Amino acid sequence: MFKQTRFIMHERYQRILIAATCIALASQVNFQTYTPGFILTLSVFLLPVFLYFNADLNPIQLTLAIALASPIFRGILLFIGQDASTTKILQFIATDMVFYLSYGIIYYLLYWRRGQRNNSSFLLTIIICDYVSNLLEVSLLTGFSNYSYRLFQILFVAALVRSLCSCLLAFLYHYFTLMLRDENHEQRYYHFIWVASSVKSEVYFMQKNITEIENIMKNAYLLNQDLQKLDVGQKQKTMALDIARDVHEVKKDYQNVIRGLGDSFSDEQNEPMQLADILKVTTNYIRESIKTKHQSVVIDVHNHVDLIIPNHYYVVSVISNLIFNGVDALENIPNGKIRITITDDGSNVLIDISDNGSGMDEQTLAMIFQPGFTTKFNETTGNVYRGIGLSHVKIIVEEQFGGHISVESELKKGTVFHLILSKQKLLQEVAS
Repeated sequence: MFKQTRFIMHERYQRILIAATCIALASQVNFQTYTPGFILTLSVFLLPVFLYFNADLNPIQLTLAIALASPIFRGILLFIGQDASTTKILQFIATDMVFYLSYGIIYYLLYWRRGQRNNSSFLLTIIICDYVSNLLEVSLLTGFSNYSYRLFQILFVAALVRSLCSCLLAFLYHYFTLMLRDENHEQRYYHFIWVASSVKSEVYFMQKNITEIENIMKNAYLLNQDLQKLDVGQKQKTMALDIARDVHEVKKDYQNVIRGLGDSFSDEQNEPMQLADILKVTTNYIRESIKTKHQSVVIDVHNHVDLIIPNHYYVVSVISNLIFNGVDALENIPNGKIRITITDDGSNVLIDISDNGSGMDEQTLAMIFQPGFTTKFNETTGNVYRGIGLSHVKIIVEEQFGGHISVESELKKGTVFHLILSKQKLLQEVAS
């Protein structure tokens, strides 16, 4: 803890030193106005920017460092140039130091120590700091005499222009930084939704498999009971019981995995999404995924439905799988296009996903929704490419959304998947 605190303090002092050096150098860009020794410098353009982006630094410490660094630079140049007597040079240095110290104290009192901060109050504070500190500096140089209306005008206009320019620069930079962060956050969110949809689909079918696993375990146990009554060897009796025990262990492992994934991707942690946002997530991510291999594929979305869907994972899974099927059908086909059209049909939502790809023959059409059927495999290794598959898509559409899926296809002309989803099912929480 001590080392960490010391590191933080060192890092803060380092920032103060950098700020003091930069502002001191910027103060050399100046021009004299109103009275000898009173100058308007570039440094006061930079000071608000440093204060804005270093809100954790005590402004009095920061301006104290500047008050020591900036006048020293100016004093050295004045001594070298012999532009004034030693007394005057020391006076100019002293008034410079007063300007920065006054600036820091006013900023501390009016803004920094307040709990709530915003851009409007920051701008107003900077104008006041600039104006009052300049007025104090001029007063010291003139012996608190020779005040005029023109003086107040010059000081106020200078404070207003410098403050507006500095704050505009700081606010714009901050705004564009936030835009970049939001864009990166949005991309990470897209990725999370994509991964979560895949996991939720897998968990859904793992939960369905639990029932089948229990049936296997039950049948193996009953087989053991039947074998006990028959004149068979002990090996066969033990084998049936071992099968029941092994399947029971598999069931427990399945349940542990489901429980773990369910906690990580529970519905309670995710807010409902607009259907338009679901389509945006899905299509944007697919475009990024396929752009290296399928640069000519265009994904065109026409959505005429405005719905807020509580559980969006299964919708992402269904639509993405059908789009990827279309992408596969467009391999080696120039000017490939996938069109997603969504319309409202009263109690149902109709989704058509079409492509102008290779199409399917009658034999393939008859089997595409059969469990285990696939046309996607690696010709070199023989490994089957894994997704949730059209058979699982059909199950999700029917069981989760009370809907129906059908397909039309013609060789070398393309394919259209027609989805009918119950609007009531889409709008309610989907049972996990």
